[in-house]
Amino acid sequence: MVMRYKYAVVLLLAYIGSAEALKLDIPQLNLQEQKFLTQHWQDTIPLQGKPPATYSSLEASLSPAACGTCHPQQYQDWQTTIHSKSMGPGILGQLVEMVQHDPATARVCWSCHTPNAEQQDVLFDSTGLHGSWANNHDFDPALQTQGLICAACHVRKHQRYGPPRRNKPQEVGRINEDLPHGGFSAQTAFTKSAFCASCHQFDPEDYALNGKLIENTYQEWKDSRYPALGIQCQTCHMPERRHLWRGIHDPEMVKKGITVDVDFTQRVYRPGKILQATITVTNSGAGHYFPTYMTPKIFVRGYLINGKGERYPDSLQEAIIGRDATADLSQELYDTRIPPGDSLAITYQETLAEADLQFRVEIVVYPDHFYTRFYESLLERGEAGDGRTLIEEALAHSRTTSFSVYEKTFPLSPKTEAVKLPTIIPQTSPSLLSRRPSSHDNERPDWNETAIDWHDYDSGIKAAAETGKPILLIFYADWCPTCHAYKKIFLNPKIIQSTSDFIMIRVNSDREKKLNDRYAPDGGYVPRTFALGNDGKLIDELYQNRSYPKYFMSADDPGDFLKLMGLATRKSSQLNGQ
Repeated sequence: MVMRYKYAVVLLLAYIGSAEALKLDIPQLNLQEQKFLTQHWQDTIPLQGKPPATYSSLEASLSPAACGTCHPQQYQDWQTTIHSKSMGPGILGQLVEMVQHDPATARVCWSCHTPNAEQQDVLFDSTGLHGSWANNHDFDPALQTQGLICAACHVRKHQRYGPPRRNKPQEVGRINEDLPHGGFSAQTAFTKSAFCASCHQFDPEDYALNGKLIENTYQEWKDSRYPALGIQCQTCHMPERRHLWRGIHDPEMVKKGITVDVDFTQRVYRPGKILQATITVTNSGAGHYFPTYMTPKIFVRGYLINGKGERYPDSLQEAIIGRDATADLSQELYDTRIPPGDSLAITYQETLAEADLQFRVEIVVYPDHFYTRFYESLLERGEAGDGRTLIEEALAHSRTTSFSVYEKTFPLSPKTEAVKLPTIIPQTSPSLLSRRPSSHDNERPDWNETAIDWHDYDSGIKAAAETGKPILLIFYADWCPTCHAYKKIFLNPKIIQSTSDFIMIRVNSDREKKLNDRYAPDGGYVPRTFALGNDGKLIDELYQNRSYPKYFMSADDPGDFLKLMGLATRKSSQLNGQ
C-alpha cells in the first residue's frame, strides 16, 4: 500500500540528559520546580546513606514491597508495569559482559533502567587524578532486577518526595512530619511532563539519526497542542495518579490514541474493476508521535476475502507505521510515524478477479519489533557471550507481545458510499511498503531486468562516457517497501522505451554505503532517483521546484519518471551542444 501524510542501545540510550541540561527549556515550570528537577535527577541517584536512627527497618527499606505496606494500590499498579520490568532479561543479558568490559556504557543503561546507586554493580569513584570504577559494596541484586523502583522517583537520602495532596494542591514543602519516614516533601514538579524528561528525552547534542534524536518524546509533546491545553504526560499515563504508565504494550491505550477511517472511491465494484480504498490513521489521542520510539512497529494490512471467508491469494498489502534503523543504529531506514493531531492516509489498490469479494482491514501492533531483530542479530553474530541464555529468553518474549487494535470487513457492494479523496503530498521519508512480496518475488524488488539494461555504478559511469548518454541513477534497498512497488513502473511500455536513451544504474544503498553517502544531499532515504549527465555530474536544475524529499519518484504514476527522463534528455543535449 502507498502512504501519504496529511498535515494542518539497542540500547537506545546513548546518553540520557539530566534536568540540568533541560532546565532552560522547560515550559510551564516555575523557578522552584526547575531547581528541584535539576537536583532530583542525576545520571546515578546517589547512595541513600545511613537511615535516620528513628527509622524502622520498614521505613529504611528501598524495596517496592515495603512501600506497598502503606501504599497498596500504588504497589499493585507498579507490579503490572513495564517500569517494574525495565531491567528484564534483554538488558541484563547485555550487561553481563558490559559491566566487566565497559562499565561506562553500563552506567548509561542503568541511568534509566535502574537509576538508584544501590541497584548498580559498580560505581565511579571520582577521587584521584582520573577517577576509577569500583565494586559497589551497597549493591542489592534484588533491587536491580526490580527495575524502576519507587525510590527512583520518591526517595533521596531517605527523605520522601511526591506531588501535593489533591485536596491541598498549593501546600508544598515538608508535610506531616509526624507520619512514617518523617512525612514527605510535596513538590509540584511531580505533576509536570518535565518530570519524565530525564529518561524520555535526549539532549540536543545526543545521538541522532537523519538529524532526529533517537529519543525525543518530551520535545514531541512540547511541539504539540497539549501543553497549551494543560495536558501533561501524567494526564494520560497516570490517570487519577494511578501508577500504571500504560503505553504501546497496552491494546486499550493504543486504541485510545488513534482513530481509523476507511473510505472508497466508488460505490459499485464488479469483477475486472480496480478497488481503491484509503485507510486513514489519525493520531487523535497521543501527545507525542505515534509511535514515539524506534522499537515498535504498527502494521496496517488490507486484503480481500472470498465468499468462503478465505483470504484471496496475493491480495495482501501492508504498510508500516514506525521509525526503523539498522540493528547497530548506524542508519535510519524510514520514518512514517504520525505527529500529534496529524493523519496518515494509506491507499490500497487491487483488481477484483471475481465477484462476491470483501475487503478486510487489520492493524496489528508489534511493540518489541526492533528488539526482536536486535536479539536475533546478537545471537546470530555470537556476541551475546555469557548473557546468551538471558538474550534467548528476551527474544522469545519479544515474539509474543503483538496484538490487534483494529479489525473490520467491508462488503464490496452498492452500499459502499462514494468518497472524494483529497490530493495529499508526502512530507517525510517515503520508504513505504506497497505490497508484501509473494514467494515468487524472491523478496527482492523486480526491476524488469529482461527488458531494461541495468548497470552497476562503475560500469554505468564508463558506459555513459563512451556513449554520451545521460544517466538515471537509482538507490534502493532490499528491505524498502516502495522499491518493491516499482515493478509496475518498469513494466510500463513507455518507461521501457525511454530507458534506451539512458544508462540505467541501480545501487543497493546497504551494500554500497560509501556511494550511498556520496549521493545523499537531503538524506539517505530510499528510493532516490538522480539524473546525471554523461560526465557523471548531477543535473540538479531538474529538482529545483521539488520539496523534500527532492529525489523521490512516486511508484504510483509513471508520469514522474517520464517527465524526469524528458527533462534530462533535453538538458543533456544542451550540455553536449546538440
